[in-house]
Amino acid sequence: MNLRSIDLNLLVIFDALMAEKGITRAAKAIGMTPSAVSHALNRLRQTFGDPLFTRTPTGMSPTRRALELVPFVRAALHSLQQGIALQREFDPETSQRTFNLRQSDFMSDCLLPRLCARVRAEAPGVTLIVGQLPDDEENPYAPGDIQMRVAARARGPEYRRKRIWRDPFVVALRSDHPARMDKLTLDRFLELPFLDVSSAIVDRRSLDEVLRSKGVTRRTAVTIPTLAGVVAVLAHTDLCAVLPQRWVALYSAPSELATMPLPIPLQGIEYAVDMIWHASDETNGAHRWLRRLIVEEFDVLYAPPALRKRRVGHPPSRLDEVPPLAAAL
Repeated sequence: MNLRSIDLNLLVIFDALMAEKGITRAAKAIGMTPSAVSHALNRLRQTFGDPLFTRTPTGMSPTRRALELVPFVRAALHSLQQGIALQREFDPETSQRTFNLRQSDFMSDCLLPRLCARVRAEAPGVTLIVGQLPDDEENPYAPGDIQMRVAARARGPEYRRKRIWRDPFVVALRSDHPARMDKLTLDRFLELPFLDVSSAIVDRRSLDEVLRSKGVTRRTAVTIPTLAGVVAVLAHTDLCAVLPQRWVALYSAPSELATMPLPIPLQGIEYAVDMIWHASDETNGAHRWLRRLIVEEFDVLYAPPALRKRRVGHPPSRLDEVPPLAAAL
């Protein structure tokens, strides 16, 4: 028998007939009319080549073939119900699910410490696999993945995108840097030697596009592989870096680095973070849970200290001691 020739709705009606032993009672249980259930029973008999139920003074009695079918039908319906429940419901305390999160070097420093602590506190059985971002020019969004991209380009209808963070770019430099003595004009900005990070996908394209439109470029004097050395290099050299303002506040002490606004022609350029996922995961309960955690942890990064909530099971974090963004402006 070819499964494609079977109307799966008939299995629900078969199960109701087995449970209620009568057409009227079965119809009431599943919200159908008795005539519709009677018609479905005729189709069931044709499908399985057996009467399935016979009338008796006490109701409808299943045939031997129906009794053979019932454990398989109920197992199939139960499995389907479990799959639907997993799609809509998620219990983080008992889940053993594995999530794939792809992000840049910048996100590893900024998001990951908070997110890992939150996942460990709420879902100790969950596995979180964090990987580097693939090339955005490819089509790399697999179902189940969450990607954190900077100003992600628009995708097709099979993807979802949510902008969860905006942060102005600033010029970061050591606190006693000579450039701090004067107002940072565009000419002075172009004279500064800059530090770049090859692995950090920090979107400076808009800034450099503005510079190119004016026929000028910045000078990159040093390129390092990761963000791990940025603060130390800037604190001990005359190098500067264009970085998101909040990152500088989170990962440097006030005595280490200072920030200056970009010169007026470049102001208003932001670091924008987008969360990307496949449309097939839109209503998945587990996927929604992790997306919610990511959004909440970004929100905490911006909240004033008095509004931050220490969550049970979390160790004290330096991230909870950072001044609010408004104080750094």
